Amino acid sequence: MTRTYNWGILAPGNIASKFVAELQGIQSAKVLAVGSRDLIRAKEFAATWQIERCYGSYEELVADPDIDIVYIASPHAFHATHTKLCLKHKKAVLCEKAFALNLSDVSEMIETARQERVFLMEAFMTPHQPSYREARKILDSGLMGEIKHLNGWFGFNKSPYDSNGRLFNPALGGGAMLDIGLYPLFDALWFLGQPLKVEAFSDLTPQKIDQSVSVSMQFDGGKTAALFASFLAAVGVGTDIFCEKGALRLRRSSALNQSLEILLPGEDIRTLQWNETSCGLKLEAMEVMNCLNENRLESTIMSHQNSIQLSENLDLVLKKAGINYFL
Repeated sequence: MTRTYNWGILAPGNIASKFVAELQGIQSAKVLAVGSRDLIRAKEFAATWQIERCYGSYEELVADPDIDIVYIASPHAFHATHTKLCLKHKKAVLCEKAFALNLSDVSEMIETARQERVFLMEAFMTPHQPSYREARKILDSGLMGEIKHLNGWFGFNKSPYDSNGRLFNPALGGGAMLDIGLYPLFDALWFLGQPLKVEAFSDLTPQKIDQSVSVSMQFDGGKTAALFASFLAAVGVGTDIFCEKGALRLRRSSALNQSLEILLPGEDIRTLQWNETSCGLKLEAMEVMNCLNENRLESTIMSHQNSIQLSENLDLVLKKAGINYFL
């Protein structure tokens, strides 16, 4: 008999709404409670998603003995504190990206999980998606030959922006690199490994928040990557992988609409597509519950080492680009 896991939502908001919308379609998951610093906001979220319990503090949420897993959707700057709070109350944790503001915090979160012997995973959707798993399978097969270059980008333009909003608030971990630039960065690391050299450049606001970032990376064997993230360029999200024998194009218009194009000389472009039935944020939740079913403390799809490597390279990019959240 399949076990049903009770989920708690820490910090209701836009991404939490998207996550809950998908989670409610999984039979083995029940969204039991939501916690917010504002009880009214928690009640409104609970009413929208038919959640039976709501709390006016995060401490009350994690004290609920019936909650098995907490999904953390607070701003980046608070992820480390909120993750450790949950872990110390023996709640398994799925924490939104960016995992934390820096490698030091990420390492402390992982060490706390190990000490408490509680499951912890960064809610980073990319490696769970069928488009990425298929791309990896094709590359591993040798069909495309070796990767020579990767070009990744993520950008949108919703100006005019609120300068005090989350995206541009340094106290909340705002900025293009931590919010969206980590997606193309992860792609480079996932497909190419650890870089030998990294250079980065940023367009900063008067408050020293990065509104655009470009990154150049060099890898072993002459491989390279060029990455771009921006709040000012409506370019969407995509990754092109240029190989010896052809190219792969990864695209998504949303978490629930993804495609992979396979380009080989002399052949028609082959396009694979996935929709909401087979992709999305729910795959993260399913991985958490699968790991708990198997009594594992970390995922092999988005491992602690994946999060450490990503955070380590984020720190380097931020430093190279002149971005400092602690000035």
